[in-house]
Amino acid sequence: MASCVDEKYQLVGSSEVMQRLREKVLRVAAHGNARVLVCGPSGSGKECVARMLHNRSPRAAKPFVTFNCATIAKELLEDRFFGHVKGAFTGADKPTEGLFSTADGGTLFLDEIGEMELPLQGLLLRVLETDCFQKIGSSIDIPCDVRLVCATNRSLPKMVKEGRFRKDLYERLNVIPIRTPELKTHKSDIPEVAAAWFARKKYEKTLTKEQVAALMSYDYPGNVRELLALLERAATLDVSNYDALIDEQRKLNAEDFSSDSVVEETDAPENLKLMISWHVRRIIERCGGNVSQAAVRLGVTRCTVRKYLCVGNEHPGGQRYAT
Repeated sequence: MASCVDEKYQLVGSSEVMQRLREKVLRVAAHGNARVLVCGPSGSGKECVARMLHNRSPRAAKPFVTFNCATIAKELLEDRFFGHVKGAFTGADKPTEGLFSTADGGTLFLDEIGEMELPLQGLLLRVLETDCFQKIGSSIDIPCDVRLVCATNRSLPKMVKEGRFRKDLYERLNVIPIRTPELKTHKSDIPEVAAAWFARKKYEKTLTKEQVAALMSYDYPGNVRELLALLERAATLDVSNYDALIDEQRKLNAEDFSSDSVVEETDAPENLKLMISWHVRRIIERCGGNVSQAAVRLGVTRCTVRKYLCVGNEHPGGQRYAT
């Protein structure tokens, strides 16, 4: 279940920004074939929008299938999408159905679409252009009737410019753009979101004025998802002092997202091996260039540290590190 919905997958909130979002979702939902690209920060309710689009559409009686493109190795993604026939590869002892088969007649929600590798982007584009797909190991076109809703917290236009996302696929996906807002832009909805969550969890609780004020004093970098996590923490631990709850959350965020530990997208590489190497070098620098100390902090051996020092380009300035 998405983070900002009640039992019927309604977007919660009376603020102007939420009213506009609801109106757009309901208007788009009526057109059951229009592709939608939902953009917005993590935890802001992108899956909620996708589910509401499905539940209020002519496809509501058909399957709603959700899949996170970042949760599976790229080598397995094609099989997950399209399935395979028996004997397609070693170990394929029986045929399988993919997501497009499972979602036929309904809605397929692809979350984190920006994580999809370029080769698979081409295969997805073919499905969108032909309304057909082929199972791995087969040359037979299988027709499919699926409404595609995709979501991302990345800037796909930027990725297109950098050559990491296909322009033609982006144009095919971005038929109807919908953006989910950060919670800090509509804090007035916090009491309603909290009340809907308490009702869904069957907690007989009403927030006091002091508790509401405490909740609204925080900017929620994790958006609605973070708010609901705080409400669950308070309910589980029977916390009534929400000022202390918010202070604790600020301290936790200060530790987790301090200036020393934040990974800025503009600084950090996206390739996993280069990212690990980049992080290892930063830890070594904090240890004054001492590889042994860095290995202890990283919880690995010195050999592992040296291995990642060899990944990618040489460290700027050719700096040598002590052991």
